[in-house]
Amino acid sequence: MNTMHEANRKGWDAASQNWQAMIEDRVDWRKCPEDPTIALSREELDHLGDVSGKDVCVLGSGDNLVVFALAGMRARVTSVDISQNQLDTGAERAVELGLDISFVRADVVDLGPLGDKIFDLVYTGGHVAVWVSDLKTYYSEASRVLRTGGTFMVSEYHPFRRVWQESPDQLKIEFGYFDRGPHQYDRSEDVPGTPAGSLPSYEFHWTVSDYVTALMDAGCELEAIDEFGDKIERWEYSPMTGLPYYLLLVGRKR
Repeated sequence: MNTMHEANRKGWDAASQNWQAMIEDRVDWRKCPEDPTIALSREELDHLGDVSGKDVCVLGSGDNLVVFALAGMRARVTSVDISQNQLDTGAERAVELGLDISFVRADVVDLGPLGDKIFDLVYTGGHVAVWVSDLKTYYSEASRVLRTGGTFMVSEYHPFRRVWQESPDQLKIEFGYFDRGPHQYDRSEDVPGTPAGSLPSYEFHWTVSDYVTALMDAGCELEAIDEFGDKIERWEYSPMTGLPYYLLLVGRKR
């Protein structure tokens, strides 16, 4: 495994318990199967359409909210994440919800456990690409497991929002829009009791054109591109109201 990805995996495994506790406090994940709008925007749902009976893969599934929502929409869902601890929590919650979901641990740049052309839809989004050092390989693997004519949906946190310092009163550039990283941080800050510096993490910045090019280079025709939303989350510490929150791409595998 890529050494930076391995460091990120260790960080997510260590932070998973606190992360999932935060999800428990902020989101009623138990309602995702009956109310997919908890996990998916109206724009995403419009492009997804009827997924009933379809084979769906969610890459970088994290908190598994999207997984639960799609399963509630009667898709056959495979949840893929680099963190086993994230998957274990997702599997426990799936049992509680009575959902039949497959959970697979894999790096998104190496989906070796998954065969070729086995899914009708591949979804990835939220905050996945920021942890991935090779966007083109990531999307190439997504396309590999997608059937011809299948849909590849990317719904990411907009890259315009990633360049700012944490400054509550004004926007200050932390790094340039075309500075793709890696940017190194200390993940131990998210895990109480962990020695400082013991959990380095690596983040990458991708531009809008990087996302579009990687999707097309993976063998998909771009059917839709959208930018929407201008909300501010509680964890965002810069005055970004007015900047787009989501970048949505929809591709069709040739």
